Amino acid sequence: MEFQIREIKNIVIYDIKGDLRLSEDMPVMLHDHVKAQLDIGKRNFLLNFEDVQYMDSFGVGQLIGCLTSISKVGGKLKITNLVPRIRYIFEVTGMIKVFKVTDDEETAIKNYSD
Repeated sequence: MEFQIREIKNIVIYDIKGDLRLSEDMPVMLHDHVKAQLDIGKRNFLLNFEDVQYMDSFGVGQLIGCLTSISKVGGKLKITNLVPRIRYIFEVTGMIKVFKVTDDEETAIKNYSD
């Protein structure tokens, strides 16, 4: 897994590419990177899953960790562009009820006050 970071309207957007799973070659954990962004005052986050095809329990743990850390400081986290396989994981695990999920980035940014 790797990710590119950009910012639009005070929202930190992670464009995630690859599998969100435990791997020895993962240079930076997503949750650790989000915590670093929180430490410098960022509060609004959007995870773009357009290029994520696989996620294991480690990936689920990373997302729960991100949500917990962001919520503790009053921030918001949204997830967008879930491919069908990942959406299925969100539905089966009940994460679809826990995370704010949008179909596309434009909708997520436009409705970020929700």
